[in-house]
Parts: sequence; C-alpha cells; structure tokens
Amino acid sequence: MKAKNSKAPAPRVQLVIGIIRRGNEILLVRENLGADGEMLWSLPGGGVEDGELLHEALRREVQEETGLLVGDPVRTAFLMHIDSEQHPSALAAAFEIDKWSGDLAPQDDDIEQAAFFPLPDALKLLGELDSATQREPIVGYLTGAIAPGTTWLYRNRGREETLVARW
Repeated sequence: MKAKNSKAPAPRVQLVIGIIRRGNEILLVRENLGADGEMLWSLPGGGVEDGELLHEALRREVQEETGLLVGDPVRTAFLMHIDSEQHPSALAAAFEIDKWSGDLAPQDDDIEQAAFFPLPDALKLLGELDSATQREPIVGYLTGAIAPGTTWLYRNRGREETLVARW
C-alpha cells in the first residue's frame, strides 16, 4: 500500500563508457562537461535507452559520438554506482573495446571533437575533469593503479563527491 504523499520514484540512469585504444593511444571526445560549462575531454559514452542492453547502447553511443563502428566489449574496465540528488542510484559501466572500424566523424551535436591521444597526454586531459566520479575511475584504470572490474560507489550532494567504497 502506497502512502498518500509518496513521490514517484526518480527514473534510474544507466550509462556506458567505451575505452578504445590505437596502439598506445586512447580515444577521447571533447564535450561540455565542466562545472561551469567548459569543454573538456573524456571517454565516449552516454545513456542506455529503454529496451537496450549495455553492449547495444555502447555501440550506438560510440558511433554517435565518434563515428566509429565497434564490436562487443572484451572486458569490463570498471563500474560506478553514484547516488546524487539529481540522479539517485545511477549506474555507469566502462568497457574495453578492441574491434572497431571507420573514421572519426562525430554525429552528436554535443561532441565538439573526437581524437586519439598518446596515453600520457590523454591522462593529463582526463585529469582536468572537474568531477571525481568522472576522473578517478578512468585515470585509475588507465594508469593500471586500479584492477579491471573495480566497482566504485559515490555519494554526491551538491558539489561534494564522496567515495563511499571501492572493491
């Protein structure tokens, strides 16, 4: 039985993130990710739509943001579970992709550019991300400091981001 004043549950957000390598280079996309609207570099990815499985959303998002056609993921890089006021219980999954084809040609209006960067340059650009939830798992995984498949749990309130647990 529902309470009279209960609120409808907030929709759950599911995100996918793709890690695509070309030798010692990592593919990044430049989009509006800064706290104050700055254009920053990050990994390609986005939201899972209703009825999509994670690998289907990953293929669609990577193609929209980069123009590349990708195969199925080969491993889970990391998982993030983020509880924030705007998006309670959001789940993000990052995957390594080793099969891809095509030319870089972003089709998403939110993406200013897509480019491959040598790993040290990519890490520097990713280090500029404002949000710990956007930065720490990615940098930890790409540097090898964090094992593949690590799960990160964050609780975000306002601009305060708290890493609650990691395993």
